[in-house]
Amino acid sequence: MVAFLKAVGLGLLISPTWAMDYKEPYRPQFHFSPAKGWTNDPSGLVYHNGTYHLFFQHNPAGIEWGNLSWGHATSHDLTHWKEEPVALLARGFPQNVTEMFFTGSAVVDIHNTSGFGANGKIPLVAVYTSFYDVTQTLPSGKKVKANQQSQSIAYSIDDGMTWTTYDAGNPVLQHPPTPYQEQWENFRDPFVFWHEQTHKWIMVTTVAELHKLVLWTSDNLKDWEVASEFGPFNAVGGVWECPNLFPLALDNDASNIKWVLVLGLNPGGPPGTVGSGTQYFIGDFDGTTFVADNESVYPGNKTANWLDWGPDYYAAATYNGLSDTNRTVMAWMSNWQYNAKIPAYPWHGGMATPRHMSLKTIDQKPTLIQQPYKNLESIESHTRNSVWKSFAEGKKDLGSVGKTLDIDLEFSPYDAAEFGIIVQATSDWKQQTRIGYNVTSQQIFVDRTKSGDVSFDETFARVYHAPLVPSSEGIVHLRILVDWSSVEVFGGEGESTLTAQIFPSRNATFAQLFSHGGQTGNVKIGIRKVSSTWN
Repeated sequence: MVAFLKAVGLGLLISPTWAMDYKEPYRPQFHFSPAKGWTNDPSGLVYHNGTYHLFFQHNPAGIEWGNLSWGHATSHDLTHWKEEPVALLARGFPQNVTEMFFTGSAVVDIHNTSGFGANGKIPLVAVYTSFYDVTQTLPSGKKVKANQQSQSIAYSIDDGMTWTTYDAGNPVLQHPPTPYQEQWENFRDPFVFWHEQTHKWIMVTTVAELHKLVLWTSDNLKDWEVASEFGPFNAVGGVWECPNLFPLALDNDASNIKWVLVLGLNPGGPPGTVGSGTQYFIGDFDGTTFVADNESVYPGNKTANWLDWGPDYYAAATYNGLSDTNRTVMAWMSNWQYNAKIPAYPWHGGMATPRHMSLKTIDQKPTLIQQPYKNLESIESHTRNSVWKSFAEGKKDLGSVGKTLDIDLEFSPYDAAEFGIIVQATSDWKQQTRIGYNVTSQQIFVDRTKSGDVSFDETFARVYHAPLVPSSEGIVHLRILVDWSSVEVFGGEGESTLTAQIFPSRNATFAQLFSHGGQTGNVKIGIRKVSSTWN
């Protein structure tokens, strides 16, 4: 067995206690980002004994992709985070890496089915993709090739603070199943959960390049059998990655349970974006097979139900250990198209706001609803409310409102073509991010073409759109979260979301309302300042 955190001489490299003030340019103030180093997918999200554990793909030694390890942060409210020592450090780091720890999940093995528990301690078990850098014979005696991807496990008996790899048996899933054995370089991202009805562990893995998911079952987290397959369906413009499968009650009816399958796609994200995105399916799961509803599958593999319509919401993962009525999701707030190029330093990458998920019938169709996790309100203050029964065509300056905001905006379009708000603007308006609603197309939009530094990637300066039908009363509601380097827009009840990074100047604190093409009615706006969670 190898307990990575007991490695000697690597303390300066794997410790999170950097001399940072979390006030660097573009540093997220109420979104998680590591003190230093590269970050991508959230991994192993698990809630246990009052603590939320966020593990994440991490390079402890630089802001570029590499040395992939599981970084670790903890929280008691999903708002304030403490960065912990690296949980699973790339084997051989830093001189001679032979195994990296790719994306996966973590579970609380309450019944000790794995046998890892000791002295009455409930084990946490992490299930992850081992990426083998070189051809080698492992401690288990199994032989792997260079660039092979297999599924392995590690366990913790101190509530997730230190981890030991299961070297006697890893990898527990060495090869893709028949007939996909030749896909050993693209077999990854295990999502595992306990299925109470069948008293089995379920694992969902991707055969990434074939747009195929494989579902497995196990009694002990060590020995796995193939249960079924899913795909390809809907969007297939890039590889399939990072699946999640979970139940939700439709319209809060506990007798009407549907299952939601979420998976990443890179590239081939939402229309108008470049790079990665996240789609979802709604259907039924019986313990072995997931079957998508007819209205959740589109012919021709050309479109999808998008979890988020923006360019910066990828590898969405839900928390194990919470009740199904408290289904919570986090995602990497970036894009494979440009994360290596963003102007942030000394870190690259962070997480979107934790979101509560539910299912609601909208337009006679089960629809996934997302809202910011409620504890965000605990760091908000200084609410500023304004109302206009009739807002004439033109602009209304709101002054310097700050750079960390929670905005509620509600309006009736009337004869306006567009209505919305400009945020993160400089006083001369040369830098600005426009967020609004196009009445004709019935779409939310985020325009970041002048949002600050857009020079690092030729695809960055774009306008992004998300569909949103006004309420039955003709009202459009937008909730907008603004941080130092991001905007997240929640449309309607949360049935349409759009997430985008921005990189404005420090003095981009001004805001402005606008109505184009006519007047807008019944405008209500509430602007709440959000405090930093780091200081």
